[in-house]
Amino acid sequence: MIFSSKQKDIEKLIHTYCDVVRECLQLFEATLCHYCDSGDRERLREHSAAIHKLESKADDVRREVELMMYEKALFPESRGDILALLEGADRVPNQAEGAIRMILTQHVRIPEAFAPAVLSLVETSARAGYEMLDAICGLFSHAAATRNTLGKIDELESEVDRAQNRLIEQIFDTDEADLGGFGKLQLRDAVNHLARPSDRAENVADHIAVILAKRDI
Repeated sequence: MIFSSKQKDIEKLIHTYCDVVRECLQLFEATLCHYCDSGDRERLREHSAAIHKLESKADDVRREVELMMYEKALFPESRGDILALLEGADRVPNQAEGAIRMILTQHVRIPEAFAPAVLSLVETSARAGYEMLDAICGLFSHAAATRNTLGKIDELESEVDRAQNRLIEQIFDTDEADLGGFGKLQLRDAVNHLARPSDRAENVADHIAVILAKRDI
């Protein structure tokens, strides 16, 4: 096990980090749901600011973990593995924040006809992030369960890829008059952004798999 009993405070802080990222992903989902339902840009702006605060809070907790790990003088390879893992995990809330900011600043409209598919994609992308957080937490005490979780992340990322491609094809096949060519390009870019949290979660899963493999050597 990477962490000794004397380093439970670090493990606890990592759990706190995961809780903040989880809250960020939950707001990411709720924001898209509300925006698709209402088209309320002011509420979208408020949610975007709230997501940014959570993403910044996650950064702060991650830096606190880094400082504590150096103070605890863990083995260099263990420290490097965990710090790299958290840096990768940090890209998940970053991508969630970036997707909402893109939709806000570029005034992206999500037509009612596409809302269900967009929300389904967002839900699946966020689920990959939740599974990633479970894997990070499980890394310290439930290695066998963590390996199963990595498989779920891979499945969810593949599901997002399929949904992403299918949705983009539907966007360019549509005859919706008020969407227009530029609107189609905007919506395509938004879909690509909304899918990225799952891509980053898969990258973290790959890193966790390497850490687990090292334990078996």
